[in-house]
Amino acid sequence: MFLSLPTGAWVLIAVGATLVNLVAMQWIVQIPKYRRKQFWLPAIGIIGVGVRGLAQSHTLAETLYLYAAVMIMFPMMLAPVRRQITRDYYRWVEDPATKVGGGAMTWIATSMIFMLLAIGAVWAVGIGSASA
Repeated sequence: MFLSLPTGAWVLIAVGATLVNLVAMQWIVQIPKYRRKQFWLPAIGIIGVGVRGLAQSHTLAETLYLYAAVMIMFPMMLAPVRRQITRDYYRWVEDPATKVGGGAMTWIATSMIFMLLAIGAVWAVGIGSASA
């Protein structure tokens, strides 16, 4: 199925996912000192997913699928609550005793769980059809 795409196609998909992540995270993160740090996310993803792929003897296509999924997951998770995150941050800077709203954190945690389940389900289908 999808894992049967040529490795070159997965490289292009991973590069595209990286570019989408970099552009989207610059739009999402409205706090200047954290905006610069978003450029580390692809490097951390390459190292983390790459080491996992090597440790579990995954093919390059499987590793690139996981990398691309993770790169897209972060903007999808944070975009809907970007204003709340920025607002809460600036409120906290003005008064460190300020409690942040729980809605944004609830959204982030819930959406991350559902996205990881979706990534895992697609992974299982891809692995299952590749071995069949």
